[in-house]
Amino acid sequence: MTKTPLLAAAALLLATPAIAQTAPAPATVQAATSTPVDPARLAAAQALVNTLFPPAVREQMMRGMLVPIGANVRESLISDYHVSAAATRDPRAQKIIDNYVEGQLANVQREFIATIPQMTSAFARAFARRLDISQMEKAQAFFSSQAGRQYRQVATTIMSDPDVVAWQRDMLDKVARQSMRDIKTLSAELTALSAKSSSQ
Repeated sequence: MTKTPLLAAAALLLATPAIAQTAPAPATVQAATSTPVDPARLAAAQALVNTLFPPAVREQMMRGMLVPIGANVRESLISDYHVSAAATRDPRAQKIIDNYVEGQLANVQREFIATIPQMTSAFARAFARRLDISQMEKAQAFFSSQAGRQYRQVATTIMSDPDVVAWQRDMLDKVARQSMRDIKTLSAELTALSAKSSSQ
């Protein structure tokens, strides 16, 4: 099995740890990013983001979500039949596979950590476009409360919960298997197209 589909699935999962939603069309994204954001709403949004992701612990929070996801992705990949078969044929292959997987996951984690400022800035602008000041102030009040603080604390560890781990592994396995089927179909279609072109 090629590792790219599973790692792509992992990257998608890492990019959406809290809420999955349909991505807007490129034109919509361009229009949204070029739309001015009201300074007062942006200030309220920045305050909300600072409450949700306190600057002092942002990296720790991110690692708390990424580490268990990475471990699960690694386990799913290593347990794949073709990867396991390669390691069985030659024990030295296991080290190569381990190094590759660890390197890829480290790259993902490094990029997420390095772009935390851009992420929080994007979140603030996104909130400012979608919520008014009163809504953001109410949300901030909740997340500043005892219940809200407890929620935030639990949210950073939710990805390591056994039920979540099991769901995640099953989902990644299904995505990887479907990707392999799609790759075979794509290869067959391109080969047929090439053969047809050559015969003309």
